[in-house]
Amino acid sequence: MLFYFFSYRFQIQLRNTLTESVIVPFTSILRSINKTNRKILPPLLSAIGSLARDAVIHHKLAHDPECWDAFPVAIRQCSACEYKEILNPMLGLIINLSTTPSPVIQEHAVSLCDCCQGLLSNTDGGVITRATGVLSTVLPQSSEAVQLVIQRGVVRTMCQLLKGAEQDATRYAIKTLTVCTAGSHLAREELLKSDKKLAVLRHLLGSSCDELVLGNAALCLANCLQLEGTASNLLGTDIVRLLLRHAAGDAKKTAVQLNAAIALATLCRSEPRHTEKVRELHGFEVLHSCMKLINS
Repeated sequence: MLFYFFSYRFQIQLRNTLTESVIVPFTSILRSINKTNRKILPPLLSAIGSLARDAVIHHKLAHDPECWDAFPVAIRQCSACEYKEILNPMLGLIINLSTTPSPVIQEHAVSLCDCCQGLLSNTDGGVITRATGVLSTVLPQSSEAVQLVIQRGVVRTMCQLLKGAEQDATRYAIKTLTVCTAGSHLAREELLKSDKKLAVLRHLLGSSCDELVLGNAALCLANCLQLEGTASNLLGTDIVRLLLRHAAGDAKKTAVQLNAAIALATLCRSEPRHTEKVRELHGFEVLHSCMKLINS
């Protein structure tokens, strides 16, 4: 308790001197990582992460141009030299900071996402997971970055990741895929080209217990249903049963329930033959509620 008190006081004192006391020396090291200073970076990154627990410091770091200018430089250096012991905590810090949207992050999004997409072929699973995490938090802030990663094949990569990923990677990958399909017709086409019956999304809807994963999977499905012929491709699959199960959830109207309801309504409106399966599963009351959602 005493340690927490002094730590909190230290954070408060740093708020007004953060730039000169922390950001300037920190970014200076990030821009020139070498064999001499590489050992100090993991504990330094950990310390910065601890400081960022303070909301004011977190906000300042998320909005500081020097930080976001230095991060891509550092990522490229670490990738070239295979400094994985630095890459992992640095990517984790970037994920943490980029959950706070800022114009500065938006400005550097293309460069940052370009670096992180390059890391998706890394041999270290932790690096791949965290690089995907950065994409999932930064892409929503930049339509330009979204278009860049789509053109470079991120949709196929995310689909591959989702086939065997652990929980964090699954969360990040489905969020990235959802952001891409929401903002790009090409992304939806790419997803359908590699997975005509959307087996990856159906698997997530049928097996995951994670609300973030389920909500994004349902939303991604709804995005893909905007493509002509997608709903017809799903005839004969278990998609109606899966969406009914999630759309008929409790009255709390979670994101999972809402997204599943929208996807189900869109599915049946795009391909009326799916309503036969709804009837078979006694789901017309649920479908009626879903139709109200997309017509409101």
